Amino acid sequence: MRLGGIDAGGTTFKLMIGTGPDLIEDEHRVPTTRPAETLAAVAAWFAARGPIDTIGIGSFGPVVSDRSSADHGRLLITPKPGWSHVDLVTPLRDALNVPITIESDVVAAAMAEQTWGAARGCRATAYVTIGTGVGVGMLVDGQPAHGLMQAEGGHIFVPIAPVDRAFAGTCPHHGACLEGLVSAAAIRARWQCGAEQLADDHDAWRVLGHYVGHLAHLCVLLAGVDRVVLGGGIGTREILAHRARQTMGDLIGTYTSVTAARGGPTGIITPAALGTRSGALGALLLARDALEQRRGMRVAAEASVGYRRTSSPPAR
Repeated sequence: MRLGGIDAGGTTFKLMIGTGPDLIEDEHRVPTTRPAETLAAVAAWFAARGPIDTIGIGSFGPVVSDRSSADHGRLLITPKPGWSHVDLVTPLRDALNVPITIESDVVAAAMAEQTWGAARGCRATAYVTIGTGVGVGMLVDGQPAHGLMQAEGGHIFVPIAPVDRAFAGTCPHHGACLEGLVSAAAIRARWQCGAEQLADDHDAWRVLGHYVGHLAHLCVLLAGVDRVVLGGGIGTREILAHRARQTMGDLIGTYTSVTAARGGPTGIITPAALGTRSGALGALLLARDALEQRRGMRVAAEASVGYRRTSSPPAR
């Protein structure tokens, strides 16, 4: 079994061949430039490495993952310039002649963290990526917790931190939504540097933790998740998890029965254990699950045909 995984991000497409964290055959990165150029480079890399059984894609979004939709595999309106309404699946499927399964990048990452990482043993998980954008993917009993479209947790509104009231936010659609307050662009707009340049004792982390703590609080109270895993270039900073836990503790107050069974804020909010590989590893899981499902359907169909062939004709 050779599986391909694609973590399709707004900055980079992370490519992987393997079956799990300890069984990676090859990895590669392709810069996210123009759609046709990027997808051609992705297809060329896989084609040069021999036959692949199936490929899973965890994509930035919003992306249509509903297989019954005529727009399956197509991005909708996305902040990434030039990528709105791009079909991610058809060009790769045609070039490589393999089945392709697609989900949101955050759902794929949640699958990886629940299988191999920080959410092992959890029935309900929220994965929050914080970087160029903000996305939230949730799993319940291993299944994505969404309908026809993925959740858009990055565009919820949370209370503005008192020191932040003069900041209008950077989201082109909503201004001071969560993404407009904690994304890479929002950090640069307020503190004139990237998150990697902010020391752990910088007050920015208290502000960012205020917003992420509110999001985690909502994930627990509304979706009943047991673990909130923080990923992405900004989300994996331990200081952010620390500040978010403080905020959650303040918000829960004396209603501690909600969090106690889940290990309290410290047990609930944690950085991704798989780091920046969560998305690509989750894409491998998407590919594996789709392959096993197709094999199961084929076995069932063959068994049905065999039964019809061996059954005696009814008596006249």
